[in-house]
Amino acid sequence: MAEAQSGTGQLQEQKKGLLIAVSASVDKIISHFGAARNVVQKAQLGDSRLSPDVGHLVLTTLCPALHALVADGLKPFQKDLITGQRRSSPWSVVEASVKPGSSGHSLGSLYSQVSRLAQLSSSRSRFHAFILGLLNTKQLELWFSNLQEDAGLLSLLYLPTGFFALARGGCPSLSTELFLLLQPLSVLTFHLDLLFEHHHHLPLGLSQAPAPPCPPPALQQTMQAMWRWGGRLAQSFRGSAGEATPDPSASSSAPTAGSWWEQLTQASRVYASGGTEGFSLPRWGGPRHHETLAETAQERPLLAEQAVPGRGMWLGRLFGVPGGPPETESGAFKSRRPSSWLPPTVSVLALVKRGTAPGTPEELVASAASTEQAHREVRALCDHSAAGPDQLSFRRGEVMRVIATVDEDWLRCGRDGVEGLVPVGYTSLVL
Repeated sequence: MAEAQSGTGQLQEQKKGLLIAVSASVDKIISHFGAARNVVQKAQLGDSRLSPDVGHLVLTTLCPALHALVADGLKPFQKDLITGQRRSSPWSVVEASVKPGSSGHSLGSLYSQVSRLAQLSSSRSRFHAFILGLLNTKQLELWFSNLQEDAGLLSLLYLPTGFFALARGGCPSLSTELFLLLQPLSVLTFHLDLLFEHHHHLPLGLSQAPAPPCPPPALQQTMQAMWRWGGRLAQSFRGSAGEATPDPSASSSAPTAGSWWEQLTQASRVYASGGTEGFSLPRWGGPRHHETLAETAQERPLLAEQAVPGRGMWLGRLFGVPGGPPETESGAFKSRRPSSWLPPTVSVLALVKRGTAPGTPEELVASAASTEQAHREVRALCDHSAAGPDQLSFRRGEVMRVIATVDEDWLRCGRDGVEGLVPVGYTSLVL
């Protein structure tokens, strides 16, 4: 007994998956009509000639879900007086359910209309056209109700484990849930072309996989033209007019290595993403305040090798690209906001003054701090709300006094008697 109950529970879970597919398709169709403001717009959204999207939605979501529902538990063959037996399909269920005397006149006339359409060569396409006709006449629930109530037809066409056999026998909640899911469709107005699938050449299948998003053809052509124009302009700036002209297809796929156009592209990507991972950009800017003069002298040959004339180094500064990403002790790259535009810190000023003017280190530090405090101000580039009690909120355009440099990403600023931390990337230095 327990095994029978567990088996019935597993069958119910499997049938719930069929209902979930129907529910998802109905939700998509209802959301399509959600843009309508009045009855006229709703009728236009339901007309496949004025709004082909509704035809695509029904044929790619609702029809496959209902086809799988009707085909669930269907016997592979049924008896035939001429051939002895023939293969069963959801369309054969339609044929058996709309025979004279078994249903209303309207369902029979719709079946006759679909059967006369010579363009529909497969049973699946005829079943889809029948579903479209049921939506047009608001009889989708009626057909499923007639099918569910015909016990002789269900026993003839379906196995005991089929959806409709279970819904009529031990799991009546399945049919109740199906009718609740289909009920919103009877309120909507449909004017669907029965040959929509044939006219639009839609492929047949249980499910239509959504196509990957791709830019429009016009946008692709524009981008390719920009790549080619950028490559030619970069060559003219480098004075390489006498070189061989590259293949247009190659130039459209990738710019010339090392050209200013490549620098512009990479700088734009870094500016948009806020990091430099994955881009081999040159490094510029002065030494950090924690580096020694010896390390700076070792870096200068590398900077001279990277900053080749004609590479468009100013483009990186224009887009705010920082220096090469510093490495941590584990070898991983650390990404942070560009802050090399800030003035030298106290330690650097002390090192500069040590070789030019005599004085004690305390005097140098005091004079540098006073100069820095008196002349350093920053202007807010955007609005910022403090994320903690130690940060300072400000609005765009406000000028704040720089009290100290906490590190390369944060400043301690004051405004109207209030002090707090301010992110470097949200401010610009007032000269």
